[in-house]
Amino acid sequence: MGLASVILMAVGMWRLEARCHPIRYVRIQGEVGHLTLEELRRVLLPVLGGYWSVDLERAAGVVKSLPWVDRAVIQRIWPDILVLTIHEQVPLVRWNAGALLNRRGEMFVPRSLAGYQDLALLRGPNNYRERLYRAYVRWEKALAPLTLRIKRLQVDSRRSWRLQMEGGMIIQLGRVAPEATFERLVRALNRLGVDRCQQIEWLDGRYEHGFAIRWRKEGQSGDGKTLKLERHG
Repeated sequence: MGLASVILMAVGMWRLEARCHPIRYVRIQGEVGHLTLEELRRVLLPVLGGYWSVDLERAAGVVKSLPWVDRAVIQRIWPDILVLTIHEQVPLVRWNAGALLNRRGEMFVPRSLAGYQDLALLRGPNNYRERLYRAYVRWEKALAPLTLRIKRLQVDSRRSWRLQMEGGMIIQLGRVAPEATFERLVRALNRLGVDRCQQIEWLDGRYEHGFAIRWRKEGQSGDGKTLKLERHG
C-alpha cells in the first residue's frame, strides 16, 4: 500500500469517525462578558472534527487567540460534549493608544476600550512597557497612604518621566534615575502629610539636592505661581 493510499485511508477514517461520533454540544463555562457566541463559533468550527479526533490543544489555542481571552481549557464529556472553560482578561491599565495591560503586565488589544477610559494610562516607547508597568504597580502602593492615585505615567521622546495624579498634581521625575527620584520625593511627601500634599499643583524632582513645588492658589498667598525650592535630609 502506497503513501497516498495510507493518507486517503486516514482521511476517510477521520470523516467516518466525525460522522459516527460527532460533537453535538459545546458547553461554555466561566465569566464571559466581552465575548459573543458568534465569535466563539467562528473560531471553533474550522478546528472541530469528531469527538475523538478533535485536537483539544489546538481548539483551546484558537479560542485563546481572541483578544479578551486570557486562558482557555477544553475537555471532552462522553458521548458528544466539549466543555470550554474561559478566563477573560482583567485589565489593570491602558497602554498607549488602543491597548490594555492585564494584571501580569501582558498586553492585549481589544476592538474597543469603551468602559475602560478611566483606567490609568501608561504611555511611552514599546521597549519601556515592562518597566513602566512595574513602576506603576510599585508607585500606586507607595502613594496609597497619601490618598494619591496615578492617572498617567509617561516617558516622552526625550526619555523623561512624568506622573499625573488624579486631581491634577504633576510630578516631574526627569531622565536620570527616575525610580530613585520618585522614592526621594515620596519620602518628602510623607513628611508633608496628606492634607498638605493635596495642595500641591506641580512637583519637580529634577534637582540634585532638592525639589521645586508649586502650590495651588488656595494653598498659598500671592498669585499661586511661585516656585519654592525645598531641601530635604
